[in-house]
Amino acid sequence: MEERNNIRQLNIENTVSQAWALTKKHLPIFLLLTFLMQSVGGIPQSVYYSEYMKAIMESGTVITEEQWLEMADPATLISVGIFTILAGILCWLIQIYLTIVGYRLLDDAVKGEKPNLTNRLKDGLRGYGMAFITYISYSFIVCLGVLACILPGVFLAVRLIFTPVIAVLHPERTFSECFSQSWNMTKGHFWKLLIMGIVAILLNILGFICCCVGVLVTSIITYFMLILAYRTLSGETEDKREDFTSENLTIVSE
Repeated sequence: MEERNNIRQLNIENTVSQAWALTKKHLPIFLLLTFLMQSVGGIPQSVYYSEYMKAIMESGTVITEEQWLEMADPATLISVGIFTILAGILCWLIQIYLTIVGYRLLDDAVKGEKPNLTNRLKDGLRGYGMAFITYISYSFIVCLGVLACILPGVFLAVRLIFTPVIAVLHPERTFSECFSQSWNMTKGHFWKLLIMGIVAILLNILGFICCCVGVLVTSIITYFMLILAYRTLSGETEDKREDFTSENLTIVSE
């Protein structure tokens, strides 16, 4: 579906307010998805510590992790390490899949549709390859920018913030189109998006302070803020035809 031109201006206060309202309305389904992601992310560590606990049970006494590493058979440690790394890679790929599911559920809610987790889980592999490549590339570009005195990384992180979202919501777009659209959409909105990012960070810090559990809710709010900002600005793309090329990176690094 082609997106209609949207003349609304990005308003941080309204975005936060709408994100909070949507979070309250759809909290159960997104808490469930967050729980799934956290559970998957904890699997590699559970593999490692299960071997540690097994060693404690076999020794019949309490031993520290350092003592276990000194006592354990090197072949066992190597096999545990390899298995943990492989499990970590697999779980990371699954988390990207769940992130795709999450973005599409968030977008459904923002558009006024009822989020359906079952349907979106079935649909999660659609466009997985492009979403994976754009996410990795976005992260790599931002990291390069951070290494170049930090500020270029912040600039690129904001200007390209919608790249993964576009890849997920529009799997028919090419790699370059995902980057170009985000670059065009964020032109003229850098400071508002930067402030919105700072607000999101502060919200998550506040959620962490609230017995750590609060971050589960604040993280959902911040993701809603991202999708709301995308939907607000997506209609302006046609009016901004500046392409994202290596020339832009050169300008940033100067």
